[in-house]
Amino acid sequence: MRDVLGVALPLAVVAVLAATALLWIAPGVDVAAMSRGAIGPTTWPKAMLLAAAACAAFLALERVLFGRKAESPPSAVDYHEGRSAGAIALVIAYGVAIPVIGIAWSTPLFIAGWLLLGGLRAPLTVALVSVLGTVGLLYFFVKLSLMPLDRGKGVFEQATVVLYRLLGIY
Repeated sequence: MRDVLGVALPLAVVAVLAATALLWIAPGVDVAAMSRGAIGPTTWPKAMLLAAAACAAFLALERVLFGRKAESPPSAVDYHEGRSAGAIALVIAYGVAIPVIGIAWSTPLFIAGWLLLGGLRAPLTVALVSVLGTVGLLYFFVKLSLMPLDRGKGVFEQATVVLYRLLGIY
């Protein structure tokens, strides 16, 4: 019974994720009107959900056909509960900060915090990765993909517009 549950449960989760990806992303939003060509604002989330569903289905099928069980990872000596809690708090803070200060300002802070949590202590490396990574993301999503990322509110919105103009995005 446990083997059947070990396969049926992941397959049910896969089915729910796939249905969600195909049917329920952005309900009530006219996604077709926002699309510019074949790629629209829901293309990336749908692709990632479908890829995750395909991977889960493959792993479940592998377990059924070949009887392979998931291997437990070796115990990590340098695992710290505090770092994990800090990472979760950082992700939550990033999600809260995006509507307030915008993607352009919250992303370098998030990347810098993530690198520091990961143990990277070289200030120049943290600064360069945070700033250049953010600029790359902004060019890709705002300039190339034409996605309207959150600019923040008030002074942050104005600062984001100035930054986009300085970078040649607007």
